[in-house]
Amino acid sequence: MPIDSRKYPSNWKQIAYRAKESANWRCSCCGKRCYRPGEIPEDLTRSQWTANILQVHHRNHDPSENESWNLQCVCAACHLNLHRSRLSPVSPGQLSLF
Repeated sequence: MPIDSRKYPSNWKQIAYRAKESANWRCSCCGKRCYRPGEIPEDLTRSQWTANILQVHHRNHDPSENESWNLQCVCAACHLNLHRSRLSPVSPGQLSLF
């Protein structure tokens, strides 16, 4: 199921970028340093570098609440784990690294 962009504010990209800058491009769960936009290592496959992309997770799973307390910067693998909890509105198999 694709992300419903209508649930996000029109300036979501700017909000997410600011959150990632504040997190110093590191995952708050595992501490992994993630890649900045345009920073794609030539020696990695697509699946390898996409696992190192920093994403912004909504702690309460509500994309309309974009206050800093609700935003958590995490790598793709940790983001998947956060959405696998039984409290998540995301169904199993909806998220994928590939």
